[in-house]
Amino acid sequence: MDIKRLDQIMDEYGVDVMLVIGSTKFSSLYYLTRGAKLGYAIFIKKHREKPILVHLDMERDNVAHLTDFETIPYSEMGLRELAKIKDPVESGIKFYSAFFDRFDLKGNIYMLMDHFDNNMVLTMDELRKKYPGLNFIKTQKNLVTELRRHKTKEEIERIKKVAKKTQEALTELLEYMKTLKRNNGILERKDGSPFTIGMAKSFLRMELIKRNLLDAAGMIIAQGRDAGVPHNSGNDNEPVKTNTTIVFDIFPQEYGGGYFFDMTRTYSFGDPGKEVIQYYEDLREIQEMALNAAKVGTEAKKIEEMVVDYFESKGYTTLRKDQKAQEGYIHSLGHGVGIAVHEAPRLSLYSDDVLEKGDVFTIEPGLYYPSKGFGMRIEDTVYIDEKGETHNLTYLSKELIIE
Repeated sequence: MDIKRLDQIMDEYGVDVMLVIGSTKFSSLYYLTRGAKLGYAIFIKKHREKPILVHLDMERDNVAHLTDFETIPYSEMGLRELAKIKDPVESGIKFYSAFFDRFDLKGNIYMLMDHFDNNMVLTMDELRKKYPGLNFIKTQKNLVTELRRHKTKEEIERIKKVAKKTQEALTELLEYMKTLKRNNGILERKDGSPFTIGMAKSFLRMELIKRNLLDAAGMIIAQGRDAGVPHNSGNDNEPVKTNTTIVFDIFPQEYGGGYFFDMTRTYSFGDPGKEVIQYYEDLREIQEMALNAAKVGTEAKKIEEMVVDYFESKGYTTLRKDQKAQEGYIHSLGHGVGIAVHEAPRLSLYSDDVLEKGDVFTIEPGLYYPSKGFGMRIEDTVYIDEKGETHNLTYLSKELIIE
């Protein structure tokens, strides 16, 4: 986390105080605390001042690395008596008042929380009455996400390692699947029992774990009709079929929390038919065109417009043509990748993002036809370095048919 960059963002959006509250399972707080493992904490950043982190006493060793922060154990806030207050709004007012008073928090307040409910809305209403100078502001963008968007060399190196390990793991699965017998339209193990989608996922999860990666968000291995619904994760009980498209969408995270990598490949164990092959050739062509267009200074929506134009020129349905479409090209082109699997920038028709140095993002067009019993997607994760050059982290083969 770059404190100078955070101050610049606070300048840009007119923020006097940033408050981020929760556990570090909340990706924004994890990022701001540089990977600390905290069950509960309050991050406070006053404009142009040193960050403050209030943490649980028993987690003091977990914040020792934050030498440029003022770290304060929770016990020093004198708030233990709050446990006796049954009314959550009354308790919340006393809790936040302790922070506003001790740290003289005022002006434009930007707040992020990992949990927000009706009681918090009521608490904020009461705090406005108690502190007339407070202004809880709204912004069009999540400011911590904006901060997270620009990846440092160190962050990109971590994502590169996840990328390499992910592709090693998927390669192990594919090589194993190649050894299986193809019989009666399915893959079979040596004992003649079917090799299922669930077995493929378990195999891949074990390969990821061997490499200290976690299937934290849930992979997709979906075939046939299921592959025709973009976020269908696949039927674990179904035998893996031959001569049909299988979508492998893998997005693991560093074990224990950290950076993600995201990739998708579509393969068929045997010939899926002329129509599928033609669709796939079109998909592969436009994905390559989009990769070539992903350059620093390019408007993200322009790349998506190119993709949509291409598909429509080939006769495919798109969401621009029909917002209710369930078949064709029915999602946006890509998204940023970092400590969340989906973050800035967004590559869609409605994005106002412009590609910048330090961006890490996906290019993932797909075509979906559940009524025809197939779907396909190709996804690469790329980054733009400090020289403005775009690099692809995804090297695994895009050849559709596995003979």
